[in-house]
Amino acid sequence: MDFGDLVSAIRIVELTVKQRPAAIRALVQAANWEDEGIAPDTVLQAIEEREAAAQTLVSSDFALPHAFVDWDGDFRVVLGRSRTGIDYGVPSGQSVKLVVLLVIGRKLLQTHVEVLAGLAELLKLPEFRQQLIDAKDTRTIDALLLAKAGVQPDQRPARLPGIPRLTQLIIKQAMQLVESLGAQALLIAIDRVESVPWDTLSQWKGRLLIVTTEHSEDFHIEREDTHVFEGLHASLSRMDRANLGQLLASSQNLLHEKTSVICVTGPDGRRLDSITVTKPEAHFRAMLSEKNRRGVDVVRPAVMLRILSLAVEIAAEGREAHPVGAMFVVGDARNVLRNAQQLVLNPFHGYSKQLRNVLDPSLSETMKEYALIDGAFIIQGDGTVLSAGTYLMPKSSPPGLPQGLGARHQTAAAISAHTLAMAITVSQSTGTVTLFRNGTAVFTLERAATTKW
Repeated sequence: MDFGDLVSAIRIVELTVKQRPAAIRALVQAANWEDEGIAPDTVLQAIEEREAAAQTLVSSDFALPHAFVDWDGDFRVVLGRSRTGIDYGVPSGQSVKLVVLLVIGRKLLQTHVEVLAGLAELLKLPEFRQQLIDAKDTRTIDALLLAKAGVQPDQRPARLPGIPRLTQLIIKQAMQLVESLGAQALLIAIDRVESVPWDTLSQWKGRLLIVTTEHSEDFHIEREDTHVFEGLHASLSRMDRANLGQLLASSQNLLHEKTSVICVTGPDGRRLDSITVTKPEAHFRAMLSEKNRRGVDVVRPAVMLRILSLAVEIAAEGREAHPVGAMFVVGDARNVLRNAQQLVLNPFHGYSKQLRNVLDPSLSETMKEYALIDGAFIIQGDGTVLSAGTYLMPKSSPPGLPQGLGARHQTAAAISAHTLAMAITVSQSTGTVTLFRNGTAVFTLERAATTKW
């Protein structure tokens, strides 16, 4: 087997346990067998049965436990390094410091000896094994393995992850649910299009919406009625990625009101484990119905989506390693400015409309920088930014607001109640993005746990 392909498949972990059973369990858990719908105990049992038949100690410092598992994949390799050593039951009492776990699936059942031979050849020299044992960290171990295989780090072979069995089962159930409920589309929120179970979806003819957090250059989709929305924010919670995907789809007239959409999501980018039945009706009313005529402004869907995207970026990234709050007021600009005054000199004053439109990507960093200024951004329906650092003075807060709202959110609700504008806020404390319309919060996007600040 090619060393480059083998090394690219190896997952590396640090082992802190002292006994052989605990070490093997740690390696099994590192392989994430739950993704395949396989219980880790099933893998452990197969390994223990193989070990009972013939212990797989290769040398005094290196063990290679392996076993066959009834699984659709080919193989998984996990290399564990222990700095202090593991009691592997060696008669001499010497501790093992490298344990390489190999689990073989049905695809490789007839040729698994090649993988075993490749691992043995890769790690046969005591001097090289000692380099791995003494390595500073797992990245150094990875670099040593690549060098041993003669592969440059930027040229390592790509090994696409297999589609977890749980994901395939969830997608099958979701397709059946679409047919049973007469839903208008199936929406999948995932990290990249390569992680979609295309084989499972190949015979299904319904409308498919794919919402990804990463951009894929070379992947070609042949399936008809498939629509991909790339580059959505990984910082959003799983359901809010699906909600934002519905907004993008609706802006392209791919969804309509009052008919269900089946959304499939998961806790990370690759594994799917949840099915939700939802209707995009609330999102349509909030942002896209009646062409969003707000006073004399017609708020373009692209403008609202861009401002939402900008708000999510501010919530996730913050500024200078600190969380940042912000407010954007969109539409009915003439009446909004009657209830406002500038806190600072308006940084957008005097520039042409082309240079201060939110649809221009080059304006994003400028907007993020000006978000540090107290006050709101006032934006016309066509995306033209009229001002930043604007102090809003609505007449009063609308009745029925939830308790505990801060000044920014109360002001946003009030300005949307007393004018025809919509207001989008970013909470400095929670990172939640909220859309206010007619004095009410009609749409929210919650930040996931991981942020950049």
